[in-house]
Amino acid sequence: MSLADDYDVDVTFYHRDGTIYVDTRADAPEHLLVLLDDLGLDRHQVEGDVWHQIPDEMDEITMKTLADRAAPLLARAGYRIDIDTGLFGGTAYRAALAEQTAHPAPPPPAGQARRTR
Repeated sequence: MSLADDYDVDVTFYHRDGTIYVDTRADAPEHLLVLLDDLGLDRHQVEGDVWHQIPDEMDEITMKTLADRAAPLLARAGYRIDIDTGLFGGTAYRAALAEQTAHPAPPPPAGQARRTR
């Protein structure tokens, strides 16, 4: 099961061990994964488990800036997101919440597959 599944969102941003990860639902559509690729995130896959992360070669400020820009874009595209509020200065979080309130996403389909990492 992914963190996005746990939090009942399409995408979740979190910080662990000096890296910013972006987790999607287990059944995330390919167009969402491609969007994350296009935003500059590195896609990783191990045994069917897919996640993205900010490229490791970036410094902390650049990582946070990239994530801070990606979150509102995803919300504007209609994806429900969760952001570790300690990760950002709050700008992306507030913008994403405002965008989600203005354009609520449809509920996820019933019977979604779950994955574990």
